[in-house]
Amino acid sequence: MPTISHAALIALSLSSVDGLSSCRRTPRNLRLRSRGRNRSESERNRVPSMPMRAIPVGDGDSGLWDADGPLSGEWASSLPLPENAPNEPLARRARRAMAGTDPPALEGRCAVDFDGCDGRARWLHVDPPVIVVDDFLTDAECDEVLKLQSVSPPPGAGRVIKIESRLSDANERDDAATAVRRSTTWYVRYGAPAATPLLEGLLALLPSVRLEQLEEVQLVRYEGSGQGFGWHEDALAADEATPGAGGQRAATLLVYLDGCRGGRTLFRDLRGRDGRRLAVSPRKGRALLFFPSVTGTTTLSEAASAADSPRETFGGAHFDGARADRRTSHAGEPPGGGGRKNVAQIWVHSREHTPRVFGEGLNKHAEARVKNSRGSSVQ
Repeated sequence: MPTISHAALIALSLSSVDGLSSCRRTPRNLRLRSRGRNRSESERNRVPSMPMRAIPVGDGDSGLWDADGPLSGEWASSLPLPENAPNEPLARRARRAMAGTDPPALEGRCAVDFDGCDGRARWLHVDPPVIVVDDFLTDAECDEVLKLQSVSPPPGAGRVIKIESRLSDANERDDAATAVRRSTTWYVRYGAPAATPLLEGLLALLPSVRLEQLEEVQLVRYEGSGQGFGWHEDALAADEATPGAGGQRAATLLVYLDGCRGGRTLFRDLRGRDGRRLAVSPRKGRALLFFPSVTGTTTLSEAASAADSPRETFGGAHFDGARADRRTSHAGEPPGGGGRKNVAQIWVHSREHTPRVFGEGLNKHAEARVKNSRGSSVQ
């Protein structure tokens, strides 16, 4: 299995994830820079930049994972679950926004087939929407996906690209503190048999999405208390959400491939239970779905912009009409007790995505072994 080493510099930003403290800095992009021994191979297999908005949170790593700190950056427009709302008027608004087969909270986002999940899909936050699906994959399916991380992947998997991600604490700007990501990532081909349940599950959960809108499947491993992912947003910057890239990222799907102590996905500014930040614990086979952007002008997005002013709830509109939702800032907490956390992630774009990680034309959506890719692009 080829390994590409990357050193990454992170810039300051306004966003955050799963309960970390606020940031006042201007967003910048993280760009991965290849420093493998075989430079020509690294260039041929260069991984596209992975934007993130890093947040200065004090000295040392402990501040990065302060999941249980006070919820200090909550947006006025946010709608928590009715049972988590601080007052009844907010609870009533939340109930209206999540009601019906076409919930107002999902306007401008991918449709979600709650009925097709046999009651396993449930809301964790209403606006911005955060949804969890337990038993999205079976234990056996999770185990098959994890085999793709081995030195010799299973038959039919084809080539798998492994990347050691170690994001520097330093920044080229003297005044810029940074967030941190320390992990190992594997990029998986669409045609890998073990990826089929992931792809089919996503297409069933999001019936308006087509297979061609999906980025490559990524497997991410965090080991021990020193590995995690600081506050960031998944939305792409304007120069990255290009037609060739498939436009903006419309949805993020994370699937936990094992369980561990700690290792939660944290949403910095979203309210969970007891007024704490929203935190999602890893559970084998569990899927977490949220939406880094909203497409078009919707009733709720207009109300959000008005409620949050002068804070900017959304980024500027891209060519596809998508705007980054600043409220979805999140982080990955390190696993506790020296444990390990494995996650599969797939990003859904608003348009057809051109995969480039394995090289132009070397990893095609048509190679996926899915039963169907019904639906149409997010409009």
